[in-house]
Amino acid sequence: MLKSIPSIACAASLGALLRWLLGLQLNALFPTILPGTWAANPTLSPEWRLLIITGFCGGLTTFLTFSAETMALLQTGRVSWAMAAIGVHVAGSLLATTAGLITYPLLSGR
Repeated sequence: MLKSIPSIACAASLGALLRWLLGLQLNALFPTILPGTWAANPTLSPEWRLLIITGFCGGLTTFLTFSAETMALLQTGRVSWAMAAIGVHVAGSLLATTAGLITYPLLSGR
């Protein structure tokens, strides 16, 4: 476990920086549409999954960012967009989780 910590920390830092840069660039271009999340390839080795999914994507798609972007919309009076963003994030998360729960047994033969 201790050997994994530096990889996760580095990848999380890079993911957080990229998320911040994407937010600066994309939010300026598309102020009413929040940047989406990235998907990772589930056929990677456990080491690469740890690096990419836990580290990089974990730093890239934090709940704090979701909250901050929603608050920014609310503070600028775009309540409808904030509510839509909340709905899309929550519904998208539930749909992706459901898809994963359905897909994993099919792919793993369980």
